[in-house]
Amino acid sequence: MSGTGSRLARPSRHTAGPADSSRRRVTKDPEVRRDELLDVAWELCRTDGFDSMNVEQVTRTAGVAKGTFYHYFASKDAMLEQLVQRFGDRLFDHLSASLSGHDGTGAEQLKTIMDAASSYKLAQADITYASFLYRPENLALRHRLFGSWREHARQVLLPVIRSGCADGSFSVADDAGATDLVLLLWFDAADQLWERALLAPDADSFAAVMLGGAASIYQAQERILGLPEGTFNLPVQPELLELIRHLFQTIDRTQS
Repeated sequence: MSGTGSRLARPSRHTAGPADSSRRRVTKDPEVRRDELLDVAWELCRTDGFDSMNVEQVTRTAGVAKGTFYHYFASKDAMLEQLVQRFGDRLFDHLSASLSGHDGTGAEQLKTIMDAASSYKLAQADITYASFLYRPENLALRHRLFGSWREHARQVLLPVIRSGCADGSFSVADDAGATDLVLLLWFDAADQLWERALLAPDADSFAAVMLGGAASIYQAQERILGLPEGTFNLPVQPELLELIRHLFQTIDRTQS
């Protein structure tokens, strides 16, 4: 009996209760954690700018250790690269979604794409990522991202131009060739426009160059596709003007 009693008196093995469970470390999916850090960094960039935002701010705001940050990103610039990449990927996802269920002509679909692109960029409330992307030291990064984005854009644009050729809203010799020319405007002509705008002496002049150049790109696009002049108009909203002027303030003036 005494042996049995001693065994009964022996403390039972501890079973975790609710309080213990609450203290257990929560493990998140790596992609979820990475996106959370990028979300925090994006908000900091929107308020403080790309250059002012730093690793310590990101980790403090996210409530994680610096080691966690460096587990996902080799450096601040590596994180910024992923931010810009994500911005572009989400933009093209947004453009594809804008065409879901769209049964209009090819010209109407293209206008929908362009309107969706403008609204997406305005909704971000910041376009200063361009000042990071166009730094001289990021030339290789820009070319790499533009190459990826060009292919995304082709996947969205080519079916639209083919549709316009079929319904007669576009007048082109070859749908693939017309797609190539429009992509040259979207990427290469826009690249040249930026380089020219960098020479502007002040924010108002910078905005004038950017908006004038965008209008020229729109006009060239109309002519490539055989559309009447004025089919595409750049909506010059006060918010857009403010964003462009703000963008001028973020530029590294040593670039020009």
